[in-house]
Amino acid sequence: MTFSTRERAQGWLAGELKLIEYGEWTPPAQRRIQAEAEAEAAVINFDEYARDWISTRMVKGRPIKARTREHYLDIHDRLFRPLHRLPLASITTSTVDRWYRALPEAPTMRAHAYSLLKSIFRTAVSRKLVAESPVDVEGATARNAPKDIELLTVDQIEQLADAMSDRHRLLILLAAWAGLRFGELTALRRRDLDLDQGTVKIERAVVTVGGRRILTTPKSAAGNRTVHLPTNLLEEIGRHLAQHTGPNPDDLVFPGNQGTPLTPGQVYGHAPRFDKKTKRRIHPGNGFYRARHEIGRPDFRFHDLRHFAATMAAISGATTKELMQFAGHNDIHVAMRYQETINDRKRDLAARMGALASRGTGPASQPSPGSGLAHDHPRS
Repeated sequence: MTFSTRERAQGWLAGELKLIEYGEWTPPAQRRIQAEAEAEAAVINFDEYARDWISTRMVKGRPIKARTREHYLDIHDRLFRPLHRLPLASITTSTVDRWYRALPEAPTMRAHAYSLLKSIFRTAVSRKLVAESPVDVEGATARNAPKDIELLTVDQIEQLADAMSDRHRLLILLAAWAGLRFGELTALRRRDLDLDQGTVKIERAVVTVGGRRILTTPKSAAGNRTVHLPTNLLEEIGRHLAQHTGPNPDDLVFPGNQGTPLTPGQVYGHAPRFDKKTKRRIHPGNGFYRARHEIGRPDFRFHDLRHFAATMAAISGATTKELMQFAGHNDIHVAMRYQETINDRKRDLAARMGALASRGTGPASQPSPGSGLAHDHPRS
């Protein structure tokens, strides 16, 4: 640009030199872009910006899953409500701190909400709508110690499968021994199972969006995988296909009502009901909730079957990379969570250590090759 007078030019130059002296100089064009962005941020409110962010969000060049978008919108509608009317540029660290402290005491929900808000403002910073992110609550990103999971034993897995209806028995066994997610199981078609090769191919998943079951791709790119099945499942799969699956290659392995994919409600059912006064059972219950009650584990979740599968794979000697491929993870930290020591393994290790102590084995002595201590411990 040019100046109409020498005095104005010298005044502008003096201002630029002052910025250089203070270490705050940036190119004038960049400052104009920043000023325009800040003006936009002063006008646009958080509700409008966040909804646009969610609708256009891309991860690794791909739009986010419909189920993820629904989850984000649910968080926005329920938990970001105090921020909705605020201009984007007016939200400060104090604003976010007050919002965070007012959230309900639900650790997982709080973590999801905070992480989403942090991502939204990270994009706002990159687009120069705000100078820096106000999402910086001390301790908000601290990881809670993972809860110990009391896994089922191999016998209990079999008992759980036996307690299910015959058409859903294989659901339990495939989740427990092949590590498939519920959505992956309900999307399986006859052609995905190859009994000659002993494999199952996972290329699709069914999710619930807006109350409807829709077919989509697996949770992540790593979810597209081929799992080699333990030999103990092959006979079970053959029997199930003969009795409960249609003859066509595209027929669902686990058909729901009218040939549509199974819904969680059709599998989970409900727990037995008891009279509050007499404690007498007034309804036997059905589905997975009844089955877990029958084996004395009403706390056990369907997703915990994946923990069982990953733990069995680790105990069998799977490396972390092999475990990631087996379970369909693309994040090593997620895979490692499935390899964390479980209560049963802790007790087993303590018992083995006690056996060594009772034999008088000292630190200088190494476990014999047949002792099993070194060989049975999961490799990472």
